[in-house]
Amino acid sequence: MGGPLSPDRSVADRNYWLVTGGMFGASVANAELTVRCLEVQASCNDVPSSLKSRAAIYGIGIPADLGVAYLTYYMKKKHSRVWYVPAALVAGANMFFAVRAYRWMND
Repeated sequence: MGGPLSPDRSVADRNYWLVTGGMFGASVANAELTVRCLEVQASCNDVPSSLKSRAAIYGIGIPADLGVAYLTYYMKKKHSRVWYVPAALVAGANMFFAVRAYRWMND
């Protein structure tokens, strides 16, 4: 039993954790490949000048991922059939930019 802020285990089940974990993993891959790409060439991946450091990238990425994780939790709790879509879209976008950074780094 958890407190008032503990997640409902029927909502935060294995599928929820797999989807949100995949989203966070894709975000970390994107952040790390972007930082490595920026070390190789300054104009990597169309990154704005305000996001040229690891701290800035994670400072924006982690809160955004937490917000999407809460949105997916809320949608799943309300029995939405498409509860996984926000996290899947964020994961897909992060993987797209991670692959793009990897390619820019190796060109």
